[in-house]
Amino acid sequence: MIKKLLLFIIVNVFLLSYANADDGIGMTHEFGLQVTGSYDYNEPEYMHNRSGLLDHWRDNFGLVYNFKNSFVLNDFLTEFEIDTDFRRIKYDYWSDQSGTASDKNDNDTFNLRALYGFQLTDKLMLKSGLGWRTLKDHSGGTQTSTGANGYDRIQEYRYIPILAEINMPIGSIDGKLKLEYDHVFYGYNASLLGQVSGYTDKHFRNDDGYMVKAAYKIPYEGFFLEPYYEFQSIEESNVDAGSNQEPSNTTDEFGIRLTKKFGDDKLTSISKANRIANISDNYYFGFGLMETKVDTGFEKPTGTTDIDEKDRGQKLFAGINLNENLDLEFAFNKFGEAILSCNNTDTFHSDGRYKKKNSSAGTWTCNANNTSINIHSNSVSAAIKPKFKFDLPNDLDVDVFGTIGVTRWDQSETTLTAGTATSAYDYSGYDGLIGIGVTAQKDALTFTLEYQDYDMYYDAKAIGASISYKF
Repeated sequence: MIKKLLLFIIVNVFLLSYANADDGIGMTHEFGLQVTGSYDYNEPEYMHNRSGLLDHWRDNFGLVYNFKNSFVLNDFLTEFEIDTDFRRIKYDYWSDQSGTASDKNDNDTFNLRALYGFQLTDKLMLKSGLGWRTLKDHSGGTQTSTGANGYDRIQEYRYIPILAEINMPIGSIDGKLKLEYDHVFYGYNASLLGQVSGYTDKHFRNDDGYMVKAAYKIPYEGFFLEPYYEFQSIEESNVDAGSNQEPSNTTDEFGIRLTKKFGDDKLTSISKANRIANISDNYYFGFGLMETKVDTGFEKPTGTTDIDEKDRGQKLFAGINLNENLDLEFAFNKFGEAILSCNNTDTFHSDGRYKKKNSSAGTWTCNANNTSINIHSNSVSAAIKPKFKFDLPNDLDVDVFGTIGVTRWDQSETTLTAGTATSAYDYSGYDGLIGIGVTAQKDALTFTLEYQDYDMYYDAKAIGASISYKF
């Protein structure tokens, strides 16, 4: 901790002196509170920790601090930022094998990011840097409904954040949209099983994952309200002591921050600095729902076997109008779940992808009742969208567009026999996506219908409807 504090002071002294030499425009400090409204940590089909504000409105709190130093460098507006928060969450625990526990468990999460960025356009600032996130789960000394003993857990991740801050006025609200993608390059997990008699601590590494974050910051009476959403996906860890492994996991979190900024009145006004890029300053941000179908490679069910490859998913996206015939769009997609369920002696045919292709294609036989195979899929994507415009009466603009892009996807395949056994496999990679669709725009609102096809280990198709706001 002392080393980190010294590093913080050294970095700030250097940058502050540099800012003064280069006509820096000043510093601000921001303090506030954070309330987590919904929290869901999920190891698919095996266990989850969930918390909702209605059940834990006195327990899910946090503190926020932010430091910014803006200055001009070679006639360009730049900014250094330290952003940190602490949050405590009380949750309810469920496990297929270990039972349940309510109002017994909580965890503490600490986030720290150092960012540096440039004002790319009048509306857009881009930043990157280094981030550190650590979570301590205080489950030691607790017991579940089946008598299973709890133990403390530690998760630590280091990541490279890419943050876009975009001025996004909505009517009279002069708000700021913040969109972020974080690449996790280091992961450490510790299961402190030594707290349970007869066991020893386990240590794991899982160095691959990502986070997606979105927030909208609203000024109000000298304060800021900031609803936020965060998603984290971490792949399975290495193996410790022969067979122990941390499975892949995801975290969904919604909440709100209330902060107060200090130092705005001391900022120095300067003439408009240069911008890095001379591109369009027309952006859009939206949310969509999808009807999805994931190709599991399963077919020809017999007996009670049921194959359900369809589900409903969600999409969060943002883009820029490069010109009247081309958009650049970034999206986060949750495809939902594809499920095969069967009982003892039921059969189905697999094309050979199941369980990481450890067996050839052929007929599989269920060897236990209440068995299910569950495939969860998520992705982040970047795509160009060439479009052709039709001008219609009543100021209604209609575009037909295509989509060509690349997606980073991750999928988990869990085979579960209720209450007795679980096996899991993870898949991830980079592949292409294509699509076609139509939009109708009225004033600042755009309504979209589209079809998209994603190449993944288990390929996915989606028909979606979305709404976005152009600013």
